[in-house]
Amino acid sequence: MADNNDLRHVARIGAELGESPVWDDENGVLYFVDITRGKIKVLLPHGKVETVHESAVHIGALALTDKGNLLFTEKASVAMLDIRTGDVSHIHAGIHDSAGYRFNDGACDPQGRFITGLMHEGPDRKSGALYRFDSLGNVHSIQQGIALPNGLAWSEDGNTLFFVDSIACSIFQATYTAHGMPEDVRLFIKTPTELGRPDGIALDKEGGLWVCQFNGGCLLRYDRYGHLSDRVLMPVPRPTSCCFGGKGLGTLFITTARFAMTPRALITYPNAGDLYAITPKISGNPRYLFKA
Repeated sequence: MADNNDLRHVARIGAELGESPVWDDENGVLYFVDITRGKIKVLLPHGKVETVHESAVHIGALALTDKGNLLFTEKASVAMLDIRTGDVSHIHAGIHDSAGYRFNDGACDPQGRFITGLMHEGPDRKSGALYRFDSLGNVHSIQQGIALPNGLAWSEDGNTLFFVDSIACSIFQATYTAHGMPEDVRLFIKTPTELGRPDGIALDKEGGLWVCQFNGGCLLRYDRYGHLSDRVLMPVPRPTSCCFGGKGLGTLFITTARFAMTPRALITYPNAGDLYAITPKISGNPRYLFKA
């Protein structure tokens, strides 16, 4: 089962660890990060890629705000970037003071709050957690005991949260309450270990879940019942995250990484770290915005 879904190479990026793509429908641009280089980049409508912000530390996740700005994580803190001026203000100064911790992927919930996963970059298993932030600076831990928290997405009605534990090769689903707590957390799917680890995810209009398989060189789509329906083979081994964008949200953009690849592997896969896209048969749902 393999369908390339018109796979195409969108832009030469060479990202060390490309991640967290976010589509800005109003301006027709795609934002994404290079985590280890601390950069926020933008793919402009004519195809040029520019850096809009650069940090001295890792930037883990992005989200759009209802004012057209960007929310992002720096190590274990959350900040806001004013797109027009370039000014940065901090929503929360930091959750964890250990050098080994940082926020990874993140997304906004239906109520406009930001959810992001705290991870440990060392072998500290089960120490990861999901945190919820609002515009007033309130922060709450909403899920503990995750080895490596990763992709997050909500069902179209907002009542179901999906989240990834990459080390466990598992995607979980939970009932998501209006006050922002996951309940009845259960396994949605365990991805094949021979296909690497699940990373970023995106949901389409039929409830299908697309997941990037880091070190597996592919994307998988599971239908709403957890049945594998598509596999898209990638020309690079480390797809990292994906999001729907473009006209009618009919394009699935895919970030990739060259992080920790050997020199020999980089010769074999010179386009590792670049930006790709496919055109699935089913379009996607818009992501929620942060209520600033």
